[in-house]
Amino acid sequence: MHKQMYALIPNGTNSHIMEIFGYSTKGVPGLEIVGLGNRGKSIKEKFVYLNKKLGLKLPPRRFVLCVEDSMISSCKDDLYRWLELPFLIMYWSMAMVLPIQNLDNCLCGGMITARGKINMGQLSSLSLDELEAHLETGLKLITSDFSHFGPDKVIPLREIIGRDDLILPSSA
Repeated sequence: MHKQMYALIPNGTNSHIMEIFGYSTKGVPGLEIVGLGNRGKSIKEKFVYLNKKLGLKLPPRRFVLCVEDSMISSCKDDLYRWLELPFLIMYWSMAMVLPIQNLDNCLCGGMITARGKINMGQLSSLSLDELEAHLETGLKLITSDFSHFGPDKVIPLREIIGRDDLILPSSA
């Protein structure tokens, strides 16, 4: 099984969009994050912790999540953390934890706290015109705050995750 989607990284008033992808095989079970170097290890361990905390039963498969983008690999800030939510959605989608299966036209960005809460707060600082331009290309924004866009341009995060207790309010 393989998946791909677009990650949205806020960087001040601008944003950066990158394609991420992943696949699963019948190899040695586990999770691997490629393209982030040592930074990927903390994301991986956060996902393992979250799976245990929530009591999720994932299939015994090898899951690989990948990003190829020079902006992320050369960035000294913690912008790479905005890949956490898109990677988690992709991972749980491949593991059949989430109902969404087709992520090809999805755009998403967000961090996950050490307590397992999803934080999309800084996305609200992005220009609505800039986001609208991305959505005009046919992408759908996965977000917890969809009041600015029509229902045909967003996928509510609550519908995908299926839980309200994991999502921080937009102002957090």
